[in-house]
Amino acid sequence: MKKNDSLIHYFLKRKSLIKKSLIVSFLFSIVLIAINSMDKPFIAKLYIEGVIDTESKFIDELNQIKKNSDFKGLLVIINSPGGTFVSSKEIYDSLKFLNEKIPVAVYMKEVATSGAYLASLGADKIFANVGTVTGSVGVILQTAEITGLLDKIGITPMIIKSGELKAIPNPFEESDREQIDFIKDVVLEMQREFIGLVKEEREISPEKINVVSDGRIFTSRQAEKINLIDNIATEKDAINWIKKKGGLDDNIEIIDYANKKDLKGILDLNLFKNLKSFDNNLLRGILALWIP
Repeated sequence: MKKNDSLIHYFLKRKSLIKKSLIVSFLFSIVLIAINSMDKPFIAKLYIEGVIDTESKFIDELNQIKKNSDFKGLLVIINSPGGTFVSSKEIYDSLKFLNEKIPVAVYMKEVATSGAYLASLGADKIFANVGTVTGSVGVILQTAEITGLLDKIGITPMIIKSGELKAIPNPFEESDREQIDFIKDVVLEMQREFIGLVKEEREISPEKINVVSDGRIFTSRQAEKINLIDNIATEKDAINWIKKKGGLDDNIEIIDYANKKDLKGILDLNLFKNLKSFDNNLLRGILALWIP
């Protein structure tokens, strides 16, 4: 065999070994991926942050996670003053349905008031930090009457409507007692719905319900005493409860969906500097919201 032939043979053999090594490495990677994706239960960590409104992505995220059969527990981190009544109630309904299948816990951070508290009622267990502010159980509809101002600057509103109770309250016209009473009845009906959920989920005595229903806020220690929350604890305590409740392995994976989707971190208190400037359309609805 010539010298050049030997060299060619060497490089061909080397090329073949490289190809085989690459194929083996590729197959090994496929096997590892398959092993890692098989029967790997996890606890999901989701967040309710800021004002709860119709643009909230929480329910969409939850519905996506629920499709995974390895989803074995849920921890909801709440840092919110509340928001619209309907959106808060929808979150409650979603959590309530889910906790019949897997353990669901809420961990309250700085603020979990009004609609955010309503949403938390859907969990099986409510934990709060020692510094948490919660409560503010109730709803509100707010507007302003500016007829006096318009009169001073020489503007006369023109209002054409199909009935006396259409579009009230209206800042461009005075509301009489009948109109105000009508709107008040609507607000109180939603309040009764909210209070009914608190009674049902938290088993609070009639005496304590009277305290809760006036809309006041509570520290976590006060809330624990009247059974608005279950425990003053840490996030780790909430995770441990989920593991115990679900009979899950202590080393089960915790998937933080804020990190997973590169979302912003937990809400900081700068939210409250901007609360009064958020979408005006939201302010025109009936809210379950606490604004400090």
